[in-house]
Amino acid sequence: MAGFKEQLLGVLGEIKGSGSFVSSDTKPFIFPGMVIRELDEIGFPINAAQVKDMIKVAHKAPFGKGSETILDTTVRSAWEIDATEIGFKNKDWGKFIEEIIEQIKPGLGLEGYSVTANLYKLLVYEKGDFFVTHKDSEKEKGMFGTLIIALPSIHTGGELLVRFDGREETIDLSEAANQYQIPYAAFYADCEHEIKPITSGYRVCLVYNLVQNKGAEKIEHNPLGSYAQRLAAILKTCEDETDMPKIVLLGHQYTPENFTMDALKLNDRPKAEALVQAAQIAGFYLKFGLVTSYQMGELEINSSRSSRSRRRSYYDDFYDDDDLENGTMGEIYDESINVKHWMEGGLPPLQNIQFEEKDLISAIKLNEDEPVEKEAEGYTGNAGMQMEYWYHYGAAFLWPKKYHYDVLINLAPDNKLEWIDYYNKQWKSLTAADKELAKQLAESCIHANNWDAKPDFTPFVNWLVNVKDAVYLSKQASDFLVARFRHITVENWMNLFDTYPYTCFEKIFTTVANSGSLAATKHFLIILNNLLANNIHAYKNFVLQQTEQLPAYLNLLNLSGKKEQATAKDILRNVLALGILRAIHVAWQRNVTNAFTKELTREYVNDVLLTVILESNEKTPIAKQIIAVCKEDLKHRVNNKPQPPADWSRSLPDVTSGYKDYKEVWKILSDFLQSPVLEVFDYQKAQGFRTEMENAIRNVTIDLKMETIKKKSPHTLRLTKTQAAYERDLAKWKIDVGLLEQVEGL
Repeated sequence: MAGFKEQLLGVLGEIKGSGSFVSSDTKPFIFPGMVIRELDEIGFPINAAQVKDMIKVAHKAPFGKGSETILDTTVRSAWEIDATEIGFKNKDWGKFIEEIIEQIKPGLGLEGYSVTANLYKLLVYEKGDFFVTHKDSEKEKGMFGTLIIALPSIHTGGELLVRFDGREETIDLSEAANQYQIPYAAFYADCEHEIKPITSGYRVCLVYNLVQNKGAEKIEHNPLGSYAQRLAAILKTCEDETDMPKIVLLGHQYTPENFTMDALKLNDRPKAEALVQAAQIAGFYLKFGLVTSYQMGELEINSSRSSRSRRRSYYDDFYDDDDLENGTMGEIYDESINVKHWMEGGLPPLQNIQFEEKDLISAIKLNEDEPVEKEAEGYTGNAGMQMEYWYHYGAAFLWPKKYHYDVLINLAPDNKLEWIDYYNKQWKSLTAADKELAKQLAESCIHANNWDAKPDFTPFVNWLVNVKDAVYLSKQASDFLVARFRHITVENWMNLFDTYPYTCFEKIFTTVANSGSLAATKHFLIILNNLLANNIHAYKNFVLQQTEQLPAYLNLLNLSGKKEQATAKDILRNVLALGILRAIHVAWQRNVTNAFTKELTREYVNDVLLTVILESNEKTPIAKQIIAVCKEDLKHRVNNKPQPPADWSRSLPDVTSGYKDYKEVWKILSDFLQSPVLEVFDYQKAQGFRTEMENAIRNVTIDLKMETIKKKSPHTLRLTKTQAAYERDLAKWKIDVGLLEQVEGL
């Protein structure tokens, strides 16, 4: 008896054809030049007055029931005008229809077929009009489907629902029609479909019969149900195996950007749809991804260039870009197989799962066709030329629901968050088992350390919101919330406060505030201000409680460091906003001021403290006290105006760290720099020595100007002393004078 792989591939091999049962898209507007008997040419967008004129020459639309044609407005309510009453003055309208036919062919799996669209009716749906579920009869020989083209007319509702073989697609033509575009939908005649009621405006559509031209194999869309049942039975035979997921290659390669169900090629589309149905029947999960086979090896080139190229002295000039691009893979040095690209939609991916080529269920052999991507690199230094290939094969990943935990629990933490997010979005419909699995995933995240650089913890927070378990949050999740505090967005924290009593967060926030982290403290303060802005009494009590110890929290921070300026500004802004809560607490205000002004540097006073307060125009007690301290600091600096240097002596730069490689340079320049009378130093040396001295000088701040004198060989590097340091200090002093004048009246 054939094994699991052979049975599965055998059934998949029987599935032929391609395409879906329905295809839809939108094209830019083109004037049809449409005329209707007894009416003028129709203008666009079609307005209510024109529609009413159309209805005057139309008749109520009947429907077919067996061999009869019946008029029953409880089944179908719409107006129709026969094709014989309609004409198109724009000669390009026929080309426009042909373009649509070419565009629907891949979606319906009609590549290679000759198809014509024949106008059948113009339909007008008013508010309340509809058409219940029905199938289109074959209205002419060779008809296999229907094409609906919606003309620009303002309306809502009227969605087209198309069903086939247990699947359903919903197509809303109204949005594009309202935007002066031309949407269309095509489907096979044996598909059930219905038109939902129009809720406003008028829906005006042209209906075409899709007809197969003579001489080709009959077009039909085959049901996949029987294949799905057989595949499901085969899947059930392996549901107790531990080597999961099962990976089934489809048959074609795809670019990561174009890997969608609609873009699946030839037989891949029906195979994929059959596997989807089979997974549902068998109790399996399914996710589509790209199995990437990577190869790196020697680049071989059959160059058409003349021997002149080979006489060049540098390898980099041997071959041009075309030569490299057209090269092939020689000896393979390295190869691997993995999955990094997943089809959008449906289940989350299974990132970083491990497998080998022998694990693949495939009727094709890897790497025998052309790679989807390749990259060539010419000679670099002593390395040879290199070629890289990437083959991307469409694949279905299947695993039984009973072993879902075993598959997910080994995923990376960030991938687990994707699955938690998936469960969050359907929380109300989850089974108890699904909710328990979501909990296990969340708990494994709590204990994980190998996170990406900027993880998004929104799924974890939303899970806490869904479970609404205060005891769990306090006992199990609190340490995690402390450790990941600043990576949890303000919006997420607000959602937690909306779900849980604020007492659940007292310890968390106190721990974070005592951490001495500028980034965490900034986040802490922003959250407090957002809570305060909600004007909820409980939130206000929490903020009051947290701000009571704010002076102590601020004293733990290094606010005046140069690298900390941006964060220090945000902290000050938020503290000033919170200060309104303690407007009468004098000691608290003084302690906050002392925390912000305990270490003063010119950059901190000017660029942080004064900048924030002047921008905010705050008049609070804290702002006034900080201004007073800054004013005294400014006065001290202004009263000590910089003076020009008394002579030409200049200090050696600080080369204790970072510039040790240039110690010989500074030894050469030492006497010159310290001389009170020497202004110029000429250094006549070979270029290597001059370059070393130039680099040494550029790596420090020093009052020297450099120029190269090229009159003799070797050239001379001339160093001239300047007053740059004094000029910089004087420029700063002038800024301080202006700033002092600005704050004098505050």
